[in-house]
Amino acid sequence: MAENDLTHFLRLKSRATVSKNKLNEFSQALKNLHTEFETRFQDFKNIQSSLDVFSKPFHVDPENISAELQLEIIEIQCNTHLKQLFLNSTKLGFHRTLPKAEFPKMIAHVQKIRMMFASSYVCEQIFSTMKLQKNSIRNRLTDEHFFALLKVTSSQLKPAFENIMENQKQFHMSHTPTMAGPSNKS
Repeated sequence: MAENDLTHFLRLKSRATVSKNKLNEFSQALKNLHTEFETRFQDFKNIQSSLDVFSKPFHVDPENISAELQLEIIEIQCNTHLKQLFLNSTKLGFHRTLPKAEFPKMIAHVQKIRMMFASSYVCEQIFSTMKLQKNSIRNRLTDEHFFALLKVTSSQLKPAFENIMENQKQFHMSHTPTMAGPSNKS
């Protein structure tokens, strides 16, 4: 490195130093973040053995899991064909290939684990929709309208518009008969 380059580097380095107060702020922010992660993911620690049965069934100790799954895990661990299948496919692919007749409790367990994450996705999707629907322009939405919007956007059902249209006699609300009948105004 030439002397000019070294001098330039040292000048840049002296400008880029971070004050001790900033380092303390960064340190505190990282500690807070760590605490937040510990709090949010504490539930996962409580179900760690169940998650291990799903993610690494050949490495769990059968004595450390629920009694209902122990026999099926032992059978899975003793089956070299299943072990090879596990190594050569995805976790979901492996669990889909398990015979239902031989491993009904294991399959039910896997479905419970999968549903935890699927329901989280649906919740996140609904919160995103809620944020888009309720804004400063649409601030007069009642709770009833808001609930209906969320129900429609989170539903997987497709309306049968043709059937709906066929069953309608009149399409405008002003043409629908009322329960009170005609008024007798004089």
